[in-house]
Amino acid sequence: MTFLDAAEAVLRRSGKPMTAREITDAALREGLLRTAGKTPEATMSAGLYVASRDGRFRREYRQGPQRARYGSVRWTYVGPKS
Repeated sequence: MTFLDAAEAVLRRSGKPMTAREITDAALREGLLRTAGKTPEATMSAGLYVASRDGRFRREYRQGPQRARYGSVRWTYVGPKS
């Protein structure tokens, strides 16, 4: 299963916005992901940002002085755009 497929499954099940770290932890705990990488949450975050361009995932965040505050970006699954 890819990181985005795992994110979709976790977010559908939870029904609430989650951070990339929460999504990754849940996917690893549920056995949806297996990775030997040292920073799977960074891989998940990068994938979610790229997938947000096509509207599959949406991000919500609190604005800091120049950009989003650390740990404030929460993701929701919107679904594929037709």
